[in-house]
Amino acid sequence: MMKQEFEKLIHAEVNESDYSVIDYVYTWYPTISETAGKNQIAELYVSFGMAIITDMVPRAKKMEALENELRAIQQKLITIQDQIKELRGENP
Repeated sequence: MMKQEFEKLIHAEVNESDYSVIDYVYTWYPTISETAGKNQIAELYVSFGMAIITDMVPRAKKMEALENELRAIQQKLITIQDQIKELRGENP
């Protein structure tokens, strides 16, 4: 979501620093919906301000770390499967 889009949803302006945090939480928080997330984060901001969004950062960081770990494990699995195919004489 672009900063201008968020500002339009909240009918106000936010500084770049705050928006960076808002966007991070919007992107990584595990219960922010992929379909309704823009409205969810806007409602949180309007109702509770930056305090609630700042409080959400640690869980968002944990989610980002887990997603990155999962991607790495999935890539490792693909690599191992390719090695098994190669040993069997199959095309990877």
